Formats: sequence, structure tokens, C-alpha cells
Amino acid sequence: MATTASLLPTFPRIFFLYLEPVFITYGMIQNYASRLPIFELASTSPIAIPIPSLFMPSMATGYLFNMMLYGLIILLASPPNKRLLQLHILILIIADFTHWAGLFSTIAENDPRGWAAVLDTSNWSPEVWNLVVYPLGTLAVKIATLAEWFGKI
Repeated sequence: MATTASLLPTFPRIFFLYLEPVFITYGMIQNYASRLPIFELASTSPIAIPIPSLFMPSMATGYLFNMMLYGLIILLASPPNKRLLQLHILILIIADFTHWAGLFSTIAENDPRGWAAVLDTSNWSPEVWNLVVYPLGTLAVKIATLAEWFGKI
């Protein structure tokens, strides 16, 4: 039985079925394994409610896991549907932008300089650079797939 994934040209099919799920899984593991200060909760409020430090990584992991499953179900369990595939890729593009929004707002919240710290890349750790740059590659594949640069959907 053909599925929506069968509409994808070879490289995007490999990317969406294998590479992106591996990247997402890696991101979920890194939330727990790295325990970087940027992933810890911070609040400038004097009456902040203490929240366990693994709360945010667990929320992010749940979101990523569900998004990965949702994507694989659309690609592997639905009959071929070009419009559904295009909308799925568009949702993944939006997720890349929300990834950056969350990262940059976290940097701004955790630095006394606020949003100015986002533009000061000299203080970014290699992990932050990875979180900024890696989605550029995935975004490029998604846009190229929608533009049919890898082949017709």
C-alpha cells in the first residue's frame, strides 16, 4: 500500500523518515544528558514558584516525541495525499521558527542584558551555536522539498 511518504523524492524521504526522527531523539536525550545551565529554569521574579529543574526538559521531550510520532503517522499511515504532505512540512517549518523563538527568549531571560544578549554571539557556547545553526539545515531541506528542488512531490 502506498503512503504519503511515497510522494517524497529519495533524499527528502530519507530525511523525513530517518534523519529528522534521529535528530529529534538526539535533542530529547540532550535535554537530560547535558544539564546545561541554559536548560535550567530561571526566574527574575522575587516570588517565583520553585519548579523542579527537569520540568522544562520533560515538557520539551514530550512535545518532541509527540511531534515525531505525529509526523511518522502522517507519512507512513495515510494514503498518498500531496496537500497533507505539504501541510505537514509547513508545520515542521513553523516548529523550526518556534525552536529559535524559545531559544532566544531563554537566552534573553537568563542574561541581565535581556534581548541584547541574543545578538552578542561572542558569549554563546558551542551547544547554543548548535541549537541556532542546526535548524538552518533542516529548514533548508524542508523549503527545498516544498519548492520541489529535490524532485516533484
